[in-house]
Amino acid sequence: MRKTIHFVTTTALIVLMVVPRATAQTTSDIWKSFAEQTAVGTELKVRMNDGRRFRATLVGIGESAMLVQPRTRIPVPIQAVPFEDITQIERTKPGIGAAKAVAIGVATGVGTFFGILAIMLSVVSD
Repeated sequence: MRKTIHFVTTTALIVLMVVPRATAQTTSDIWKSFAEQTAVGTELKVRMNDGRRFRATLVGIGESAMLVQPRTRIPVPIQAVPFEDITQIERTKPGIGAAKAVAIGVATGVGTFFGILAIMLSVVSD
Protein backbone atom coordinates (compact mmCIF):
# COMPACT_ATOMS: atom_id res chain seq x y z
CA MET A 1 0.00 0.00 0.00
CA ARG A 2 2.80 2.37 0.92
CA LYS A 3 4.64 1.66 -2.36
CA THR A 4 1.46 2.40 -4.32
CA ILE A 5 0.96 5.77 -2.62
CA HIS A 6 4.62 6.62 -3.19
CA PHE A 7 4.35 5.65 -6.88
CA VAL A 8 1.15 7.68 -7.43
CA THR A 9 2.61 10.73 -5.66
CA THR A 10 5.84 10.57 -7.67
CA THR A 11 3.95 10.16 -10.94
CA ALA A 12 1.67 13.12 -10.12
CA LEU A 13 4.66 15.34 -9.31
CA ILE A 14 6.42 14.42 -12.55
CA VAL A 15 3.29 15.12 -14.59
CA LEU A 16 2.75 18.47 -12.87
CA MET A 17 6.35 19.49 -13.56
CA VAL A 18 6.32 18.47 -17.25
CA VAL A 19 2.89 19.80 -18.36
CA PRO A 20 3.57 23.57 -17.94
CA ARG A 21 6.76 23.32 -20.01
CA ALA A 22 4.93 21.48 -22.78
CA THR A 23 2.13 24.06 -22.92
CA ALA A 24 4.61 26.96 -22.90
CA GLN A 25 6.31 25.55 -25.98
CA THR A 26 3.08 24.90 -27.82
CA THR A 27 1.62 28.37 -27.19
CA SER A 28 4.42 30.06 -29.10
CA ASP A 29 3.93 27.52 -31.90
CA ILE A 30 0.21 28.30 -31.93
CA TRP A 31 0.85 32.05 -32.23
CA LYS A 32 3.40 31.44 -34.96
CA SER A 33 0.96 29.36 -37.00
CA PHE A 34 -1.77 31.98 -36.42
CA ALA A 35 0.55 34.74 -37.66
CA GLU A 36 1.56 32.66 -40.70
CA GLN A 37 -2.10 32.24 -41.67
CA THR A 38 -2.80 35.96 -41.24
CA ALA A 39 -2.29 38.15 -44.29
CA VAL A 40 0.42 40.81 -44.18
CA GLY A 41 -1.20 44.21 -43.63
CA THR A 42 -3.89 42.90 -41.26
CA GLU A 43 -4.60 45.03 -38.21
CA LEU A 44 -4.13 43.13 -34.94
CA LYS A 45 -4.72 43.64 -31.24
CA VAL A 46 -1.78 42.14 -29.35
CA ARG A 47 -1.59 41.40 -25.61
CA MET A 48 1.79 40.60 -24.08
CA ASN A 49 2.73 38.47 -21.05
CA ASP A 50 3.72 41.57 -19.07
CA GLY A 51 0.22 43.08 -19.47
CA ARG A 52 0.97 45.54 -22.30
CA ARG A 53 -1.60 45.83 -25.06
CA PHE A 54 -1.30 47.55 -28.39
CA ARG A 55 -2.80 47.69 -31.86
CA ALA A 56 -0.49 47.03 -34.77
CA THR A 57 -0.31 46.13 -38.44
CA LEU A 58 1.36 42.82 -39.34
CA VAL A 59 4.43 43.47 -41.50
CA GLY A 60 6.16 40.08 -41.57
CA ILE A 61 6.85 36.81 -39.79
CA GLY A 62 10.25 35.50 -38.67
CA GLU A 63 11.37 32.26 -37.04
CA SER A 64 10.93 33.43 -33.45
CA ALA A 65 9.07 36.74 -33.77
CA MET A 66 6.54 38.61 -35.84
CA LEU A 67 7.25 42.05 -37.24
CA VAL A 68 4.57 44.64 -36.51
CA GLN A 69 4.08 48.36 -37.06
CA PRO A 70 2.38 49.69 -33.89
CA ARG A 71 -0.52 52.06 -34.51
CA THR A 72 0.41 55.07 -32.42
CA ARG A 73 -0.22 58.80 -32.60
CA ILE A 74 3.49 59.41 -33.11
CA PRO A 75 5.03 57.05 -35.71
CA VAL A 76 7.40 54.43 -34.31
CA PRO A 77 9.68 51.99 -36.17
CA ILE A 78 8.71 48.41 -36.97
CA GLN A 79 9.13 46.14 -33.95
CA ALA A 80 9.83 42.45 -33.56
CA VAL A 81 7.48 40.78 -31.07
CA PRO A 82 8.71 37.34 -29.86
CA PHE A 83 6.03 34.64 -30.05
CA GLU A 84 6.80 33.42 -26.51
CA ASP A 85 5.96 36.88 -25.09
CA ILE A 86 2.47 36.92 -26.64
CA THR A 87 -0.59 36.10 -24.57
CA GLN A 88 -3.28 36.93 -27.13
CA ILE A 89 -3.57 38.02 -30.76
CA GLU A 90 -6.88 39.17 -32.19
CA ARG A 91 -7.73 40.43 -35.66
CA THR A 92 -9.54 43.77 -35.60
CA LYS A 93 -12.78 43.86 -37.50
CA PRO A 94 -12.88 46.44 -40.27
CA GLY A 95 -15.79 48.84 -40.35
CA ILE A 96 -17.25 51.64 -38.33
CA GLY A 97 -18.52 51.61 -34.79
CA ALA A 98 -22.09 52.17 -33.65
CA ALA A 99 -21.46 55.74 -32.47
CA LYS A 100 -19.95 56.72 -35.80
CA ALA A 101 -22.87 55.16 -37.69
CA VAL A 102 -25.37 57.11 -35.54
CA ALA A 103 -23.45 60.35 -36.12
CA ILE A 104 -23.48 59.77 -39.89
CA GLY A 105 -27.22 59.06 -39.81
CA VAL A 106 -27.98 62.19 -37.78
CA ALA A 107 -25.81 64.36 -40.05
CA THR A 108 -27.54 62.96 -43.13
CA GLY A 109 -30.98 63.63 -41.65
CA VAL A 110 -30.10 67.20 -40.66
CA GLY A 111 -28.59 67.89 -44.08
CA THR A 112 -31.69 66.53 -45.83
CA PHE A 113 -33.98 68.61 -43.63
CA PHE A 114 -32.10 71.85 -44.37
CA GLY A 115 -31.89 70.98 -48.09
CA ILE A 116 -35.67 70.51 -48.32
CA LEU A 117 -36.19 73.70 -46.28
CA ALA A 118 -33.95 75.66 -48.69
CA ILE A 119 -35.85 74.29 -51.73
CA MET A 120 -39.20 75.22 -50.14
CA LEU A 121 -38.00 78.75 -49.34
CA SER A 122 -36.73 79.27 -52.89
CA VAL A 123 -40.07 78.11 -54.34
CA VAL A 124 -42.11 80.34 -51.97
CA SER A 125 -39.95 83.44 -52.51
CA ASP A 126 -40.46 83.38 -56.31
